[in-house]
Amino acid sequence: MDTPSLPDLSPLQRRKRFAILDGAKTVFLREGFALATMDDVASAAGVGKQTVYRHFKSKEALFVGLVSEMCAQVGALLASTQGEQTDGAPEVELRELGWMLARSLITPDYLRLYRAIVAEAERLPKLGQVFYENGAKVVRAYSAQILRKRFDESTAALRAATFINLVLGDAYLELSIGFTVPDVEARFALQIDEAVAAALR
Repeated sequence: MDTPSLPDLSPLQRRKRFAILDGAKTVFLREGFALATMDDVASAAGVGKQTVYRHFKSKEALFVGLVSEMCAQVGALLASTQGEQTDGAPEVELRELGWMLARSLITPDYLRLYRAIVAEAERLPKLGQVFYENGAKVVRAYSAQILRKRFDESTAALRAATFINLVLGDAYLELSIGFTVPDVEARFALQIDEAVAAALR
């Protein structure tokens, strides 16, 4: 990604970078990648367009940066939940992880982000790579870490992938393509129950 690493930025530059990413989130998730402009992002961020270009060399680089940042937020939430369960039972930890994941990814912002990624991934291969490495791969790693309490490493990795797919299931697919899902909490409750049972079977 054509951006300086955060340790190289001054406090003012960091604030501007985060303002740019906030502005990019507003614009990209409202307009989609194709219709978003760097002028719109600069206006939403309250900075000049040249400031945006100093941090992100292109609209593509900015979008990749936004995806990376939003994935990092989910990763930070995952990290904050580790070790909070009292008994450490895999059933408890998997259920907590399933609900955290479902409730995060079905928010309007993350659904819009997913749609935008799918729309642009073929044209911007870096985008799909960043989303996988910082999103899906991280979540699977957390799942596998829990499952290693019960299974060997290769089995835990395989079941982690199955667990995530079952947690999201048809309800997430329907939401991601714009369907209204009645009783969405109940749908995810059933999917998470099945995901936990299948992972530990």
